[in-house]
Amino acid sequence: MRRILPLALLAAGLMLAGCGREPAAPDDDEQQPPVVTPGLVLIPGGQFVMGDHDGLGGVEHGNDEVPLHTVRIDSFHIGRTEVTNADYVAFLNAALAEGSVQVSGGLVRATAGGGLLCDTRAAVAWSRVGWTGSRFEVLDGKEQHPMVGVRWLGAAAFTNWLNRQAGLTACYDLASGACNIANHGYRLPTEAEWEFAARGGLTSPYRTFPWGDDADNRRANWPASGDPFEAGPQPWTTPVGFYNGQLRRKADYAWPGSADTYQTADGANPYGLYDLAGNVWEWIHDWYGRDYYGQSPAANPPGPSTGSPMPDGVAYHGLRGGNWYNGEWGHSRVSNRNPAYYRGPDDPNHAWYHIGFRVAFIGALPKGF
Repeated sequence: MRRILPLALLAAGLMLAGCGREPAAPDDDEQQPPVVTPGLVLIPGGQFVMGDHDGLGGVEHGNDEVPLHTVRIDSFHIGRTEVTNADYVAFLNAALAEGSVQVSGGLVRATAGGGLLCDTRAAVAWSRVGWTGSRFEVLDGKEQHPMVGVRWLGAAAFTNWLNRQAGLTACYDLASGACNIANHGYRLPTEAEWEFAARGGLTSPYRTFPWGDDADNRRANWPASGDPFEAGPQPWTTPVGFYNGQLRRKADYAWPGSADTYQTADGANPYGLYDLAGNVWEWIHDWYGRDYYGQSPAANPPGPSTGSPMPDGVAYHGLRGGNWYNGEWGHSRVSNRNPAYYRGPDDPNHAWYHIGFRVAFIGALPKGF
Protein backbone atom coordinates (compact mmCIF):
# COMPACT_ATOMS: atom_id res chain seq x y z
CA MET A 1 0.00 0.00 0.00
CA ARG A 2 1.33 3.45 -0.90
CA ARG A 3 1.75 5.68 2.13
CA ILE A 4 0.30 9.19 2.15
CA LEU A 5 2.50 12.18 1.37
CA PRO A 6 2.18 15.45 3.25
CA LEU A 7 -0.89 17.11 1.74
CA ALA A 8 0.81 20.02 0.00
CA LEU A 9 3.39 17.78 -1.64
CA LEU A 10 0.80 15.18 -2.57
CA ALA A 11 -1.31 17.84 -4.27
CA ALA A 12 1.76 19.00 -6.15
CA GLY A 13 2.51 15.45 -7.24
CA LEU A 14 -1.00 14.85 -8.53
CA MET A 15 -1.00 18.03 -10.58
CA LEU A 16 2.48 17.51 -11.95
CA ALA A 17 1.99 13.83 -12.81
CA GLY A 18 0.56 14.62 -16.21
CA CYS A 19 3.47 16.80 -17.24
CA GLY A 20 5.20 13.86 -18.91
CA ARG A 21 8.54 15.59 -19.39
CA GLU A 22 10.32 18.79 -18.51
CA PRO A 23 9.79 21.81 -20.79
CA ALA A 24 12.71 23.06 -22.80
CA ALA A 25 14.76 25.74 -21.07
CA PRO A 26 13.87 29.26 -22.26
CA ASP A 27 16.32 31.54 -23.97
CA ASP A 28 18.44 33.44 -21.49
CA ASP A 29 16.78 36.78 -22.25
CA GLU A 30 13.22 35.43 -22.06
CA GLN A 31 11.25 35.81 -18.85
CA GLN A 32 8.69 33.02 -18.80
CA PRO A 33 6.44 32.46 -15.79
CA PRO A 34 6.90 29.15 -14.00
CA VAL A 35 4.19 26.50 -13.77
CA VAL A 36 2.93 26.84 -10.20
CA THR A 37 1.26 24.10 -8.17
CA PRO A 38 0.39 23.81 -4.49
CA GLY A 39 3.53 22.70 -2.67
CA LEU A 40 5.98 22.76 -5.58
CA VAL A 41 6.94 25.38 -8.14
CA LEU A 42 8.53 24.57 -11.49
CA ILE A 43 11.59 26.76 -12.06
CA PRO A 44 12.36 27.08 -15.78
CA GLY A 45 15.98 26.56 -16.68
CA GLY A 46 18.26 29.37 -17.71
CA GLN A 47 21.45 31.11 -16.72
CA PHE A 48 22.39 33.86 -14.28
CA VAL A 49 25.41 35.50 -12.75
CA MET A 50 25.78 34.01 -9.27
CA GLY A 51 27.18 35.93 -6.31
CA ASP A 52 27.13 39.33 -4.62
CA HIS A 53 26.18 42.08 -7.07
CA ASP A 54 25.81 44.74 -4.36
CA GLY A 55 29.18 44.75 -2.63
CA LEU A 56 27.30 44.28 0.63
CA GLY A 57 28.64 41.06 2.07
CA GLY A 58 30.87 38.06 2.06
CA VAL A 59 33.52 39.65 4.24
CA GLU A 60 32.46 37.57 7.25
CA HIS A 61 33.51 34.36 5.53
CA GLY A 62 36.50 35.56 3.52
CA ASN A 63 34.61 37.23 0.66
CA ASP A 64 32.95 33.94 -0.19
CA GLU A 65 30.27 35.50 -2.44
CA VAL A 66 32.78 36.32 -5.18
CA PRO A 67 33.95 36.04 -7.86
CA LEU A 68 30.75 36.62 -9.78
CA HIS A 69 30.37 33.74 -12.22
CA THR A 70 27.85 32.71 -14.85
CA VAL A 71 25.96 29.50 -14.14
CA ARG A 72 23.39 27.60 -16.20
CA ILE A 73 20.69 25.64 -14.39
CA ASP A 74 18.36 23.00 -15.82
CA SER A 75 14.66 23.13 -15.00
CA PHE A 76 13.69 21.77 -11.59
CA HIS A 77 10.97 22.07 -8.97
CA ILE A 78 11.33 23.56 -5.51
CA GLY A 79 9.09 23.84 -2.47
CA ARG A 80 6.92 26.92 -2.40
CA THR A 81 7.57 27.10 1.35
CA GLU A 82 9.83 25.62 3.96
CA VAL A 83 8.95 22.17 5.30
CA THR A 84 6.55 22.46 8.23
CA ASN A 85 6.57 20.79 11.62
CA ALA A 86 3.45 18.85 10.61
CA ASP A 87 5.12 17.45 7.51
CA TYR A 88 8.29 16.54 9.36
CA VAL A 89 6.47 14.82 12.20
CA ALA A 90 4.50 12.80 9.63
CA PHE A 91 7.86 11.64 8.27
CA LEU A 92 9.19 10.81 11.74
CA ASN A 93 6.18 8.66 12.59
CA ALA A 94 6.39 6.83 9.27
CA ALA A 95 10.13 6.29 9.75
CA LEU A 96 9.52 5.03 13.28
CA ALA A 97 6.96 2.52 12.01
CA GLU A 98 9.40 1.19 9.42
CA GLY A 99 12.27 1.06 11.92
CA SER A 100 14.55 3.58 10.21
CA VAL A 101 14.78 6.00 13.16
CA GLN A 102 15.40 5.58 16.86
CA VAL A 103 15.18 7.92 19.86
CA SER A 104 17.71 8.15 22.67
CA GLY A 105 17.97 10.94 25.19
CA GLY A 106 15.40 12.94 23.23
CA LEU A 107 17.56 12.88 20.08
CA VAL A 108 16.29 11.27 16.87
CA ARG A 109 18.90 9.27 14.98
CA ALA A 110 18.94 7.25 11.79
CA THR A 111 19.04 3.52 12.43
CA ALA A 112 21.52 3.18 9.56
CA GLY A 113 24.74 4.83 10.65
CA GLY A 114 23.31 6.44 13.78
CA GLY A 115 23.49 9.98 12.39
CA LEU A 116 21.59 12.72 14.24
CA LEU A 117 18.41 13.86 12.46
CA CYS A 118 16.74 16.28 14.88
CA ASP A 119 16.00 17.17 18.50
CA THR A 120 12.81 16.69 20.47
CA ARG A 121 11.69 18.70 23.48
CA ALA A 122 13.00 16.00 25.77
CA ALA A 123 16.48 17.12 24.67
CA VAL A 124 16.04 20.89 24.12
CA ALA A 125 13.34 23.21 25.47
CA TRP A 126 12.76 25.06 22.18
CA SER A 127 11.96 22.02 20.01
CA ARG A 128 8.43 21.85 18.60
CA VAL A 129 8.65 18.05 18.29
CA GLY A 130 7.29 16.00 21.17
CA TRP A 131 8.11 12.36 21.87
CA THR A 132 5.59 10.33 23.88
CA GLY A 133 7.76 7.23 24.06
CA SER A 134 5.91 5.65 21.16
CA ARG A 135 4.95 8.47 18.83
CA PHE A 136 6.06 11.93 17.65
CA GLU A 137 3.75 14.95 17.82
CA VAL A 138 3.82 18.68 17.06
CA LEU A 139 3.79 20.85 20.18
CA ASP A 140 2.38 24.31 20.97
CA GLY A 141 0.06 24.49 17.97
CA LYS A 142 3.01 25.11 15.61
CA GLU A 143 1.98 22.66 12.91
CA GLN A 144 2.34 25.19 10.08
CA HIS A 145 5.56 26.77 11.34
CA PRO A 146 8.82 25.65 9.71
CA MET A 147 10.58 22.68 11.22
CA VAL A 148 13.58 23.82 13.27
CA GLY A 149 16.40 21.97 14.96
CA VAL A 150 16.72 19.64 11.99
CA ARG A 151 20.26 18.68 11.01
CA TRP A 152 21.45 18.32 7.44
CA LEU A 153 21.10 14.53 7.63
CA GLY A 154 17.56 14.95 8.95
CA ALA A 155 16.64 17.09 5.96
CA ALA A 156 18.22 14.54 3.61
CA ALA A 157 16.30 11.73 5.31
CA PHE A 158 13.03 13.59 4.76
CA THR A 159 13.70 13.78 1.01
CA ASN A 160 14.48 10.05 0.99
CA TRP A 161 11.08 9.41 2.55
CA LEU A 162 9.32 11.51 -0.09
CA ASN A 163 11.05 9.47 -2.78
CA ARG A 164 9.92 6.21 -1.20
CA GLN A 165 6.30 7.45 -1.16
CA ALA A 166 6.61 8.31 -4.84
CA GLY A 167 8.10 4.92 -5.72
CA LEU A 168 11.45 6.53 -6.57
CA THR A 169 14.98 5.71 -5.49
CA ALA A 170 16.15 7.55 -2.39
CA CYS A 171 18.96 9.96 -3.19
CA TYR A 172 20.92 9.99 0.07
CA ASP A 173 22.88 7.24 1.77
CA LEU A 174 22.24 8.14 5.41
CA ALA A 175 25.33 6.29 6.57
CA SER A 176 27.69 8.29 4.35
CA GLY A 177 25.64 11.31 3.25
CA ALA A 178 26.47 10.58 -0.39
CA CYS A 179 23.93 11.34 -3.11
CA ASN A 180 23.92 11.24 -6.91
CA ILE A 181 22.32 14.60 -7.61
CA ALA A 182 21.66 13.65 -11.22
CA ASN A 183 19.01 11.17 -10.04
CA HIS A 184 15.39 12.16 -10.62
CA GLY A 185 13.31 12.72 -7.52
CA TYR A 186 13.41 14.66 -4.28
CA ARG A 187 16.58 16.01 -2.70
CA LEU A 188 17.88 19.22 -1.19
CA PRO A 189 18.49 22.06 -3.67
CA THR A 190 22.07 22.76 -4.63
CA GLU A 191 23.41 26.16 -3.70
CA ALA A 192 23.22 27.30 -7.31
CA GLU A 193 19.65 26.03 -7.70
CA TRP A 194 18.63 27.75 -4.49
CA GLU A 195 20.04 31.14 -5.53
CA PHE A 196 18.67 30.82 -9.07
CA ALA A 197 15.17 30.09 -7.71
CA ALA A 198 15.43 32.74 -4.99
CA ARG A 199 16.29 35.48 -7.47
CA GLY A 200 13.04 34.79 -9.29
CA GLY A 201 14.34 36.02 -12.62
CA LEU A 202 15.13 39.49 -11.23
CA THR A 203 18.43 39.92 -13.02
CA SER A 204 18.10 43.24 -14.88
CA PRO A 205 19.32 44.55 -12.53
CA TYR A 206 20.17 41.95 -9.91
CA ARG A 207 18.36 42.51 -6.62
CA THR A 208 19.33 42.31 -2.95
CA PHE A 209 16.24 40.43 -1.71
CA PRO A 210 13.96 37.89 -3.36
CA TRP A 211 11.33 40.56 -4.10
CA GLY A 212 13.59 43.52 -4.90
CA ASP A 213 15.84 46.01 -3.09
CA ASP A 214 13.57 47.39 -0.36
CA ALA A 215 14.32 46.09 3.13
CA ASP A 216 10.66 45.97 4.12
CA ASN A 217 9.96 44.51 7.57
CA ARG A 218 6.43 43.60 6.51
CA ARG A 219 7.73 41.21 3.84
CA ALA A 220 9.88 38.88 5.94
CA ASN A 221 10.33 37.44 9.41
CA TRP A 222 13.73 38.79 10.41
CA PRO A 223 14.92 40.40 13.66
CA ALA A 224 12.61 43.19 14.88
CA SER A 225 10.26 42.78 11.94
CA GLY A 226 7.44 43.66 14.33
CA ASP A 227 5.20 40.69 13.66
CA PRO A 228 3.00 39.40 16.52
CA PHE A 229 4.98 36.16 16.84
CA GLU A 230 7.88 38.14 18.37
CA ALA A 231 6.71 37.38 21.90
CA GLY A 232 6.70 34.44 24.25
CA PRO A 233 9.19 31.58 24.16
CA GLN A 234 11.64 31.44 21.26
CA PRO A 235 12.03 30.44 18.45
CA TRP A 236 9.99 33.30 16.97
CA THR A 237 9.16 31.68 13.66
CA THR A 238 6.05 32.56 11.67
CA PRO A 239 3.81 30.11 9.81
CA VAL A 240 5.18 29.36 6.35
CA GLY A 241 3.86 31.82 3.78
CA PHE A 242 2.61 34.19 6.50
CA TYR A 243 4.03 37.24 4.70
CA ASN A 244 1.77 37.21 1.65
CA GLY A 245 0.22 40.68 1.65
CA GLN A 246 -2.93 39.71 3.53
CA LEU A 247 -4.31 41.09 6.77
CA ARG A 248 -3.69 38.44 9.38
CA ARG A 249 -5.91 37.94 12.44
CA LYS A 250 -5.05 36.71 15.91
CA ALA A 251 -8.28 34.72 15.93
CA ASP A 252 -6.86 32.58 13.12
CA TYR A 253 -3.31 32.17 14.42
CA ALA A 254 -3.44 32.49 18.23
CA TRP A 255 -0.15 34.38 18.16
CA PRO A 256 1.41 35.43 21.48
CA GLY A 257 1.48 39.16 20.68
CA SER A 258 -1.29 41.48 21.83
CA ALA A 259 -2.33 42.84 18.41
CA ASP A 260 -5.66 41.64 17.05
CA THR A 261 -4.51 42.04 13.44
CA TYR A 262 -1.28 42.36 11.49
CA GLN A 263 -1.00 43.66 7.93
CA THR A 264 1.67 41.85 5.94
CA ALA A 265 3.27 42.87 2.66
CA ASP A 266 3.85 40.26 -0.02
CA GLY A 267 7.25 38.65 0.53
CA ALA A 268 6.98 36.16 -2.32
CA ASN A 269 9.43 36.42 -5.19
CA PRO A 270 8.25 36.45 -8.84
CA TYR A 271 8.19 32.63 -8.85
CA GLY A 272 5.76 32.59 -5.91
CA LEU A 273 8.27 31.25 -3.38
CA TYR A 274 7.86 32.33 0.25
CA ASP A 275 10.25 32.81 3.18
CA LEU A 276 13.38 32.87 1.05
CA ALA A 277 14.36 35.79 3.25
CA GLY A 278 14.17 35.22 6.99
CA ASN A 279 12.08 32.83 9.06
CA VAL A 280 14.67 30.02 9.12
CA TRP A 281 18.00 29.27 7.47
CA GLU A 282 17.58 26.57 4.84
CA TRP A 283 19.87 23.61 4.34
CA ILE A 284 21.25 23.16 0.85
CA HIS A 285 22.71 20.02 -0.68
CA ASP A 286 26.27 21.37 -0.95
CA TRP A 287 29.16 21.30 1.42
CA TYR A 288 30.19 24.86 2.25
CA GLY A 289 33.30 25.63 0.21
CA ARG A 290 34.69 29.10 0.92
CA ASP A 291 36.53 29.34 -2.41
CA TYR A 292 34.17 27.26 -4.54
CA TYR A 293 32.97 30.19 -6.65
CA GLY A 294 36.43 30.48 -8.19
CA GLN A 295 36.32 26.91 -9.50
CA SER A 296 32.60 26.19 -9.95
CA PRO A 297 31.60 24.49 -13.21
CA ALA A 298 29.41 26.58 -15.50
CA ALA A 299 26.51 24.10 -15.74
CA ASN A 300 24.55 22.74 -12.76
CA PRO A 301 27.37 23.02 -10.20
CA PRO A 302 27.04 20.19 -7.65
CA GLY A 303 29.07 21.88 -4.92
CA PRO A 304 32.52 20.87 -3.69
CA SER A 305 33.39 17.26 -2.91
CA THR A 306 34.17 18.29 0.66
CA GLY A 307 33.81 21.45 2.69
CA SER A 308 36.19 24.12 3.95
CA PRO A 309 37.33 23.23 7.50
CA MET A 310 35.82 25.50 10.12
CA PRO A 311 37.66 26.68 13.28
CA ASP A 312 36.88 23.33 14.92
CA GLY A 313 38.57 21.51 12.01
CA VAL A 314 35.29 20.04 10.74
CA ALA A 315 33.56 20.67 7.40
CA TYR A 316 29.89 21.68 7.35
CA HIS A 317 27.13 21.95 4.79
CA GLY A 318 25.83 25.33 3.66
CA LEU A 319 22.79 27.37 4.63
CA ARG A 320 20.83 29.97 2.67
CA GLY A 321 18.01 32.45 3.24
CA GLY A 322 18.65 34.08 6.61
CA ASN A 323 16.64 33.81 9.81
CA TRP A 324 14.34 35.35 12.39
CA TYR A 325 16.98 35.60 15.10
CA ASN A 326 20.03 37.72 14.28
CA GLY A 327 21.97 39.81 11.80
CA GLU A 328 21.11 42.81 9.64
CA TRP A 329 17.94 41.83 7.73
CA GLY A 330 18.42 38.42 9.32
CA HIS A 331 21.39 37.83 6.94
CA SER A 332 18.70 37.52 4.27
CA ARG A 333 20.44 38.94 1.20
CA VAL A 334 19.75 36.52 -1.61
CA SER A 335 23.49 36.02 -2.29
CA ASN A 336 24.49 35.47 1.34
CA ARG A 337 26.27 32.19 2.10
CA ASN A 338 26.60 30.69 5.53
CA PRO A 339 28.43 27.60 6.81
CA ALA A 340 26.34 25.73 9.38
CA TYR A 341 29.20 25.89 11.89
CA TYR A 342 28.20 29.44 12.81
CA ARG A 343 24.57 28.45 13.45
CA GLY A 344 25.29 25.24 15.34
CA PRO A 345 28.36 24.39 17.41
CA ASP A 346 29.73 27.96 17.39
CA ASP A 347 26.39 29.28 18.67
CA PRO A 348 25.93 27.07 21.76
CA ASN A 349 23.20 29.17 23.39
CA HIS A 350 21.00 29.24 20.33
CA ALA A 351 22.22 26.34 18.22
CA TRP A 352 20.00 25.02 15.44
CA TYR A 353 16.69 26.68 16.45
CA HIS A 354 16.77 28.96 13.43
CA ILE A 355 17.54 26.23 10.87
CA GLY A 356 15.07 24.41 8.60
CA PHE A 357 14.87 23.49 4.90
CA ARG A 358 12.81 23.22 1.73
CA VAL A 359 12.89 20.43 -0.85
CA ALA A 360 13.79 20.28 -4.53
CA PHE A 361 12.48 17.83 -7.12
CA ILE A 362 14.42 16.91 -10.24
CA GLY A 363 12.57 15.64 -13.31
CA ALA A 364 8.87 14.92 -13.82
CA LEU A 365 6.86 12.91 -11.30
CA PRO A 366 5.84 9.42 -12.45
CA LYS A 367 2.65 9.22 -14.44
CA GLY A 368 -0.29 8.10 -12.35
CA PHE A 369 1.31 9.18 -9.07
